Amino acid sequence: MDKNIVLIGFMGSGKTSVGKRLSMNLKREFIDMDDFIEKREGMSVTEIFEKRGEAAFREMEAELCRRFAVPKGKIIATGGGVIKSAENTENLKKGGVIIYLSSTPERIAYNLRFDNTRPLLAGDNKEEKIAELMAAREGLYNSCADITIDVSELNLEETLKEIYRALDM
Repeated sequence: MDKNIVLIGFMGSGKTSVGKRLSMNLKREFIDMDDFIEKREGMSVTEIFEKRGEAAFREMEAELCRRFAVPKGKIIATGGGVIKSAENTENLKKGGVIIYLSSTPERIAYNLRFDNTRPLLAGDNKEEKIAELMAAREGLYNSCADITIDVSELNLEETLKEIYRALDM
């Protein structure tokens, strides 16, 4: 399978953890889009949002999605908002199979309980912001996913088994 395996989902859904393990198990290159952008720009996503704005960050994401339109057998963990652009999802679909790691707002809040690095969740009432953002994005995640896996009650090993089953591996 030359196609990329592209993981989408809300922040804290496990895209990076799952992607790293898939990469190890399948012996494929792993790319975390947020990490890639941070290394290239020499600053965190939070700093990019603060200094250059969300629009600049989204353009950086779009540039990577254009590069990933060609299938190269990579495992790619996207940022949670990559699906906000139809062009991004079209490019990711051209080069890969898109797997949506779906979860509940409660599970996401639990996963992110100690994480204060997410610019879109800054301030008070993190769980309420998570629920609002997830509700706004749910339709986009569902519409661009080739495969959806509800990871709300799954651990990492169970999630991997579901992915292998869905990809017929």
